[in-house]
Amino acid sequence: MLKNLNRLISIFQSITFFLLLPVFSFAQINLPSSLPDRVILNVPGSDPSTSVAVTWRTNTSVKEGFCEIQPSSGFRINPEISTVVKAETRTFSYSYPEEPEVWANQHSVVLKGLQPDGKYVYRVGDKTNWSEWFEFQVPANDEEKYSFIYFGDPQVGLRSEWSRVVRNAYKFCPDSRFMLYAGDIINRVGRDYEWYEWFDAGSFIFSSVPQVLTPGNHDYDDTVLGTHWNAQFTQPTNGPAGLDGTCFYIDYPHLKLISIDSAVNSELEDEDGAALMSQKMWLDSILSRNTKEWVVLTTHLPFYSTSTRRDNPQLRKHFQPILEKYQVDLVLTGHDHSYGRGRVSDNPAVKKPSIVYVVSVSGPKLSSFEKKAWPEKSGEKLQLFQVISIDKNEMHYQSVMANGGIFDEFKIKRKDNGKKTFVDMQPKDGNLNID
Repeated sequence: MLKNLNRLISIFQSITFFLLLPVFSFAQINLPSSLPDRVILNVPGSDPSTSVAVTWRTNTSVKEGFCEIQPSSGFRINPEISTVVKAETRTFSYSYPEEPEVWANQHSVVLKGLQPDGKYVYRVGDKTNWSEWFEFQVPANDEEKYSFIYFGDPQVGLRSEWSRVVRNAYKFCPDSRFMLYAGDIINRVGRDYEWYEWFDAGSFIFSSVPQVLTPGNHDYDDTVLGTHWNAQFTQPTNGPAGLDGTCFYIDYPHLKLISIDSAVNSELEDEDGAALMSQKMWLDSILSRNTKEWVVLTTHLPFYSTSTRRDNPQLRKHFQPILEKYQVDLVLTGHDHSYGRGRVSDNPAVKKPSIVYVVSVSGPKLSSFEKKAWPEKSGEKLQLFQVISIDKNEMHYQSVMANGGIFDEFKIKRKDNGKKTFVDMQPKDGNLNID
């Protein structure tokens, strides 16, 4: 009898162990430690040529964080010549149903007074536990030509399938000045494990190239922005009150980059609400004072959808007149999980629309393109990234497949009098061009 009882206990313990193994494995993967992880660069204000933000994570035993920074050189790094900047440290708790609660200290520093066009190396830690050294370059304030990368929704399959997109984008354009995201960075707001996957996919790239992000509906819990967003990103606070880190602008050479938060307030459902009205007034105000040759706006919801089941008329009604008034050049969006690009307007008085609207997707959650009249180029079932090159008088846009093939391409050329010419360069076969 005792022998049978011991055998039953042994079987029960074995079953319990294997049932709990996924939980233990999960906890080991995404829990923070005393070593810095999730190190990411952001642009903290309107001028990226003189400052950059670094944010990282540790467990709560690490009470202080520091960043050591020095100019990059060909010699071995000597920590004794570094400038040391103390971080702001805050404690956060992240919870998601049926998964372990994650407590973390988030550390953030804003590195100011950088030399335009300068190259720097830095590391972060608590003076005992350090990250590796990372290198980055700030843009010149008079740079004539440079590029940036734009991603539609990463959202799912982040570590397994989105990783090759962000890595191939970096290989395609290693000198990208920043990487831009049109929302839905993860799928389930508040789920720390998905953020682990996103950071793992980007690895050192996020620590070397500033990341610029606008939120999507999956980055909100109904009307509440996910706690991770402003805890682990240090973005500009130059937008309307209450939209810090989600609605903002950044001035690059020849370019004003603008983020509008279209996921706030349940996707701007209240047309008289403060979130919509304040962003309208703010957008008109900053564009009225703009001196940059090019204006690119990003937001999550498309002005023109690639899905027959979706439409966002409130965006066109409230924001398109402002964009057309100030001749914005390019609008970059996500949300629909397929590709569309075209020049179009709801205003019948606009005979030749010049604003280029783009919907794109980078993650493996892919939808079919549903026939619409507005796109000049469309696609489906493709993971894409976009490389956009800015010259004083020319913008060059390439939509690139995960394997490096060019899917779509155009240029906008601007004359000294401000008149623009659109040059469609899309491949004849609409698909493969890997030259």
